[in-house]
Amino acid sequence: MAEQWRGIYDTPLPGKMNMEKDLEIMQAVSAGAAPPTLRLYRWSPPALSLGYFQKEEAVVDREACRRLGIDVVRRPTGGRAVLHYRELTYSIVVPEAHPLMPRGVLDSYKFLSGGIMEAFRLLGITPSLASGKRREQKPGPGSCFDAPSAYEVQVGGKKVVGSAQLRRHGVLLQHGSILLELHLELYKKILRLSGPEDKVTAYLERLTKKAAGLHDLGHPVSADDLAAALFKGFSKIFATDISVPP
Repeated sequence: MAEQWRGIYDTPLPGKMNMEKDLEIMQAVSAGAAPPTLRLYRWSPPALSLGYFQKEEAVVDREACRRLGIDVVRRPTGGRAVLHYRELTYSIVVPEAHPLMPRGVLDSYKFLSGGIMEAFRLLGITPSLASGKRREQKPGPGSCFDAPSAYEVQVGGKKVVGSAQLRRHGVLLQHGSILLELHLELYKKILRLSGPEDKVTAYLERLTKKAAGLHDLGHPVSADDLAAALFKGFSKIFATDISVPP
């Protein structure tokens, strides 16, 4: 008999509620009150999430976010700023001792990226993995998407998924943003990008070269179709059936 999992395809929620819900699921799985869980969700209103160690005043223009109707929220995981707009977020919570989960951090990233890659293949998209070399991401200004971290998923050589991980009380939480569209102009408006104009322009050009959304790359998949493929992709790597109750 396949292991019991729980699948959740949530309605869009504000940023603070999304982060609280991820942590609530983590606590429930740790306490044995819930099975391993794959949650897929979006954000309403759009939000900029900051890594746990980022200094908000150095990263985000709060007034620009307020004017544009973009929430600012802090993630319980590390990494740098992620704009949650025209994307789909995944969150997977599983015991560290799960028999299929590799024990090392990088190996677990690689394994879980396999679920996303399986989903992309189901959608007719050819993915690849970034190098397994770990890249230290400083918690300063800039976007999570300006360079791939170890074993993150790319399409056409560009980063389309940004993920971060937290381990607590014997449970692993990994969540990440799967871009449908990059929306570079919004990053320019809401991030504090210091330095002369030519330096800022060079950074934004680098971001465009390094990252893209699936739609930007000619794959106009809907959020619903992507969600259905992700449930199947993660079901395959965990040899189970992760589905959303009717």
